[in-house]
Amino acid sequence: MPEDVNEESSDLEKTVPYSRFKDVNEAKNKAEQDLQAFRAGGTNPDQDKEARAKTFLKGLVKEQLQEEEEAKKAFETQKQKEFKGSVDEVLAVNTSIDKQVFLKFIKENSDKYTITTVKGAMKLYKDLNKIKDDTVEETKDNLSKKPNLPKSRGTSDTKTDYSDDKDKSYNQVVQEIIEESEEQGRK
Repeated sequence: MPEDVNEESSDLEKTVPYSRFKDVNEAKNKAEQDLQAFRAGGTNPDQDKEARAKTFLKGLVKEQLQEEEEAKKAFETQKQKEFKGSVDEVLAVNTSIDKQVFLKFIKENSDKYTITTVKGAMKLYKDLNKIKDDTVEETKDNLSKKPNLPKSRGTSDTKTDYSDDKDKSYNQVVQEIIEESEEQGRK
């Protein structure tokens, strides 16, 4: 048996290289620290890195969204300036049109008539107002006329020409009228 003891003791006395011992020891110490931090409610270094990365990405996304919103606002402001300039330009030519009425017309009818330009809106505005004015004038004219009443049965649509009767006497004219009425009565 003494030989068996010697063999076992020689296996135990084998040495481990220091670099390997150092790596294993550091891993053990790190695992113990992580375990203590976990028990205390903390996070491990990998979770800290991940949390910092998420925070960084959130900041980048927020910054990008702000830039896009600022660009959108700048674009809207530019479009608004161009629109106001176009309206002022068109109204400078058409001085009889009220600006507020015209802007209200554009707002109310832009979708209905698919208005895309201010000049197109002005043409449409003028056309619609011309139709309205023409209708009002036509209605006034129709109301001022006398109504077309039906004619009585006894009158004829044709008028008799009496210019040939200048040289005739009163009795001759009466006799011709009587003859004409008798002929019409026979028909």
